[in-house]
Amino acid sequence: MSRHDKPVTPFRWAVAAVVALACATALFYAMRGAEEAPATTTPVPVAALPLILPAASAPPASAARLPVAPPRVASEPPTSVAAPRVGSEGYGPHIDGAFAGNDAAQAFEAVQWLRLCASNESRRSSYEQARAAGVVPEVTTQLMREADDEFRRCQTITTQHQAMLAELALRAMHARIPGAATTYAAAVAPGELTPDQRREVAEAMRQEAQAGAPSMLDAALSNKAWGLTDEERLSFLYAFSQIYDSNLGAKATVEALVKQGVVPLTATPTPAQIAAAQLAGQRIIDRMRPDTTP
Repeated sequence: MSRHDKPVTPFRWAVAAVVALACATALFYAMRGAEEAPATTTPVPVAALPLILPAASAPPASAARLPVAPPRVASEPPTSVAAPRVGSEGYGPHIDGAFAGNDAAQAFEAVQWLRLCASNESRRSSYEQARAAGVVPEVTTQLMREADDEFRRCQTITTQHQAMLAELALRAMHARIPGAATTYAAAVAPGELTPDQRREVAEAMRQEAQAGAPSMLDAALSNKAWGLTDEERLSFLYAFSQIYDSNLGAKATVEALVKQGVVPLTATPTPAQIAAAQLAGQRIIDRMRPDTTP
């Protein structure tokens, strides 16, 4: 392991996640195609937000000025996933090995490397500007160093490797690895799959989210074509905001995504739908943290 690699901790996870989430809106739909443009979504009225995401903490004062960064799969720790065995040869040969093999865990590790490399430049810029804005300088500096290390390991990744991502994610999804379903869903066009295949992907995303996987945020923001209901999306947002909140303002960030119409709702939710979504979200929280109360 390089001298810059650090263990993933909840605090470091929260810092990097908030840096990315605070600025994800602008690029979220660009990464998923025009068919998911914000114009097709229905923003939730501001007055309804307290019912969905109560007691949101204030975001950092500089959050609105943070640079745009691509959103991440929430289950993917926003730090280096490089194993000690990855040296100067970089990620490329190891991705080749994962694709040629049949180990689902190695397949998903390769997926994480591919996604890290695809977003490396923008994440590094985000961390740098976040540090300049005063967001936990010691952590954002470390994240910048890790992004530099990743950049060097990414040099052996080719367009052929990037084309392997969907197949690798599908293998991991079939093995029920958390985060694989939403990764696969973001890598393919729903219209290119059969109805049975679309149902399989949607059900896998639901199972991940219902289990409390961090990727429930990605499920909440997924393409309408996967068929998740408005109540499901809102319940995942509620649970995510509660389970993965920190004093860095994750709840307020999720509120911003809702208010800006990033969540692809089919219609403005009714009070009954909001209540049902909050109840369903609380059940997810209770499974993850039995001692939690609304």
